[in-house]
Formats: sequence, C-alpha cells, structure tokens
Amino acid sequence: MINREDPKILFIHHTAMWYRIPFFRSLSELYDVQFLFTNVEGYNKTYDTQLSHDILGMESVNYKVVPNRWGIAWGAIKRTLGEYDVFVGGSWDTPTDVIETLFYFIIVKLKRKPFVLWREDWDWNVQSNKRKIAKALAGFLGRHANAVLVPGSKHQEFFTGLGVSPEKVFIMPNVSNLMIKKDDYTNRDMIRSELNLNEKKIILLVGRLIDLKGVQYLIKAFHKLQKKMDDVVLIIVGEGECREELEKLTQKFDLEDMVYFRGNVDQKLLGAYYLLCNLFVLPSITTHHADACPLVVNEAMYFTKPVITSDAVGTTFMIKNGINGYVVPERDSEALYQALYKILSNPELEENMGKASKKVIDEGFTYQNMVEGFKKALNYLKLDKE
Repeated sequence: MINREDPKILFIHHTAMWYRIPFFRSLSELYDVQFLFTNVEGYNKTYDTQLSHDILGMESVNYKVVPNRWGIAWGAIKRTLGEYDVFVGGSWDTPTDVIETLFYFIIVKLKRKPFVLWREDWDWNVQSNKRKIAKALAGFLGRHANAVLVPGSKHQEFFTGLGVSPEKVFIMPNVSNLMIKKDDYTNRDMIRSELNLNEKKIILLVGRLIDLKGVQYLIKAFHKLQKKMDDVVLIIVGEGECREELEKLTQKFDLEDMVYFRGNVDQKLLGAYYLLCNLFVLPSITTHHADACPLVVNEAMYFTKPVITSDAVGTTFMIKNGINGYVVPERDSEALYQALYKILSNPELEENMGKASKKVIDEGFTYQNMVEGFKKALNYLKLDKE
C-alpha cells in the first residue's frame, strides 16, 4: 500500500541533465524520493556533456550516481530489492537498457509495488526488427505498468494505440530551464555586430549536426528562399559528424556568406541566439528512430519565436499551423521553403506567431505543469489502491 501522506519513491533515470534538475528538486521537496542515475558516462559521450557524479544544483536532493558495468547498473537493480512504495523508470534505448528494465519490472512486480513507466516514445513508423521489438516491449510494459508518464499527446496516442488504458497515461510535459537574462540582450547585439547582421532576417537552427536533424533539407529550402528574399541569413548552432558535408552543400549553392556555422556555443550564449532570430526551424527526418521530444522547440517558443518543424519531430503537438508556426512533411524542402516565406514575408504574422508560441509555453510547459503531471499519476495510484 502507498502511504498517503508521504510515499517513498525509487526513481531511476539515465542521468540528471541540467534542464531536469529543477523538476527533480521539486519532487524531492514534495516526496520522500531517492534518485538513482545510471548512465552519466554514456550521456557525456553521446551529447558531448561534462556531467559529473557531483551534480550541481542537486546538493539537497537524495541521489546517487550508480556505476554502469557492461552496460548495466547492477547497483540500481539491487536497490529495487529494498524498501519503497513506488518505482519510476524504464528504458529500452539499448539492448542492455532492455535487460536492466526487465529486471526492474520483474522485481517490482514480485514485490507488488506500483511500477510507473516514464518514456518519450511515439510511433514514427520505422519497419525494422529493432523498432518492432521496441514497440512490442513498449506495449507489454505499458499495459502492465500501473501508470505511464509521457511528455505530450503524440506520445500518449502511441501508448494507447498499443492497448494501454488511456486512464493510466499521464502527460508530464518536458520543460527547459533556459530563461531570458539581461546579458542575453548584450550578447545578442554583440553577435549581430560580429556577423554584420543589421537589417537581416535570421533563421535559426540549434541541434547536433547528425543525419537525424535533416539540416540538408533546410539548406536546400534556404537556397530557394534567398533567391526571393535577399535579406535572409541562416545561423546553425551545433556540432556533429555531418558538419563538413553540410558546409560543402552551402558551397555548392554559393551560400557561404549567408549561412553561419557557429559550432557548439556556451549555454550562457544560447539565449542570445534565440533573441537574435526571427524564427526557429527543426527539419528532423526519420532514420532508425525519430526526434523524440527536442527541448529546443520549447526554448525557441519561450523566446517568443515562430517555429517550423517537420512531422518527424515529437513536439508537433506544440505547434498549431498558421497560429505559432508550421509543421511540414519531413524531407520536403519545397514545403519548408513555403513555410519560411510565409512567415518572413509577413512581419505581422511573425510577431503574432511569436506571441502565440510564448502563450503555449506559459500555459502548459512550466515546471509546475511537469510536477502536476507527476502528481496526477501518483493520485491515480492512490485511488487505484482504495
């Protein structure tokens, strides 16, 4: 039984990314929760981060970074044999994640404790054996979990489509902790002066330069756009294995003076780039997976910017066509060009879309919204126990 006053929660997650820390802190203030982070080294390698075992901002939180050996956090599995009222976690991003999650699931169920699954999957229709296995596992664990936490309606539909009862799927939106600072305005003006961008309309992309992000389709759309609008530039923030190929594409189209590759920028400067741009674009494509729930969309919208994404992005539920941006078919440079032109050729539309974006964030994508989603899942478990 769950203690109604103070449930003891065992919360297992890959790592404490900086944008999650305010959420974890809020939960620790509300509940008796222990966080176990199981793959800090893996995230540092994949995302080029420098997360340590001493997590800045988590000093007052009950957490532990668990060693990962042979791809599995054996210490976290051992902890599931201990005392707690609710388990939160689950992953199948790698084969070892699957093994680890099945251990959690079996042990938690044998102990007759509630198992809460937290995932960002949605149905990106990739017909591969790996994807079929992942969907089968998502359906099995989702149906047998006591509650499922997802970041949005697109992800909610995925799980209910796999036979998971709608009443036990709860939206706990992803939230960014990027806030406007006074220095952002100074840095914005510095970047504008450095790149000589006065009187220019600026398109921004922030993301890793990998195949998944579909940056080549944005460059192709921009090539067509600049023939019709000679006052537009494209700024690309991020680094990755596709950078050289993308730079060659800009050279092929003779766009070297209009496309700026800025590489990885200090997190302190990111807000300045959002302030600088007129609109934000994320043209991701489906590869062996899709863009699950990229926070750069939240960030651009927080900075009152129109947003254009492809339909291979998991945050399309945040965008209303013609209201705060557009969702275009993936790999469709023509549709992307049309959307860019509609916004950048109409300053009034651009301004209204930016305001609408900010309203979406203020009303539904704050840490309070995230905590409320978690609370609803716990409340459902309490009612389920009566």
